[in-house]
Amino acid sequence: MSDRRHEWISKRAYAIWEERGRPDGRDDEHWRQAVAERDALERTQASSDGREVLVKFRPKPQRPEAPRAGWFNRTANVG
Repeated sequence: MSDRRHEWISKRAYAIWEERGRPDGRDDEHWRQAVAERDALERTQASSDGREVLVKFRPKPQRPEAPRAGWFNRTANVG
């Protein structure tokens, strides 16, 4: 394993550990997830930091739905 790959996996496994609340005894699980994520990045032929993947597949922000005409009925009884 190259030094750059190992460093990326190590940092990602640490980030996963932090995201999950720093649980004890699950370091192997976090490491395996980081390896799987790195393998997926390499299969996409993305850069080592994954910038192409993040830009290409970043979900578009959802725009809030505009209220429909007539959604508010002043004559409605409340309560």
